[in-house]
Amino acid sequence: MGNAAGRAPRRGEPRGNPGSFDELHRLCKEVFPPQMEGVKLIVTKTLSSHFQVTHTVHMSTLGPSGYRFNATFVGDRQLSPTEVFPTLVGDMDSAGSLNAQALHLLGERLRVKAVFQSHQAKFVTWQFDGEYRGDDCTATLTLGNPDLLGGSVIVVAHFLQSVTARLVLGGELVYHRRPGEEGAILTLAGKYTAPKWVTTLNVGYGGAHASYYHRANEQVGKLPPLPVTLALGAFLNHWRNRFHCGFSVTVG
Repeated sequence: MGNAAGRAPRRGEPRGNPGSFDELHRLCKEVFPPQMEGVKLIVTKTLSSHFQVTHTVHMSTLGPSGYRFNATFVGDRQLSPTEVFPTLVGDMDSAGSLNAQALHLLGERLRVKAVFQSHQAKFVTWQFDGEYRGDDCTATLTLGNPDLLGGSVIVVAHFLQSVTARLVLGGELVYHRRPGEEGAILTLAGKYTAPKWVTTLNVGYGGAHASYYHRANEQVGKLPPLPVTLALGAFLNHWRNRFHCGFSVTVG
């Protein structure tokens, strides 16, 4: 009795922030090789610690071939190896179509993002995101293509909650409205993280998406950045009798 009374209570593991809804399947996506078709040459040049440009030439027999120019600027505030604020990214192809996004940290827990997309000098997409990250939850609100005069808008709400140190539950609500049409879609999500594996499941009206990630060895990982990288890829679809293959060379 004396030992039991004097023993300190056992503290549970900290739950921690669950991250973003879009990153629930990130570990599996990073393992999958990119699908390539044709020949691609990528040349990356780091101009300074804040600025980087990339030139990409893609020659394809199935889709359009062309050239793309990418410029990236990053600020001084780094929260993690993959999160630096502010961040400005612009990508333009040879036809003049532009994809651009800006990310900024407004406070310790609040971050915002703006995305713009044009097709041959005509705006086709503009999107604004606001994300709040608490100690054990993440809430995100996205506003896509708002048109007050035309009465159309797309609103996406995400919420994730760390129920325990290993279990994350949440959902996604997509609402769209335009003249003569209005609707909403709800998707539920769950993620369980074990010491050596992670499983994730999304279930909604449009179907289900499940992924499983298992780390076989601590020494198995991603290669560090190399001056020149050659990547070979192939994709086979038995059902549709399609086969694609290609390779890319990255210099940077």
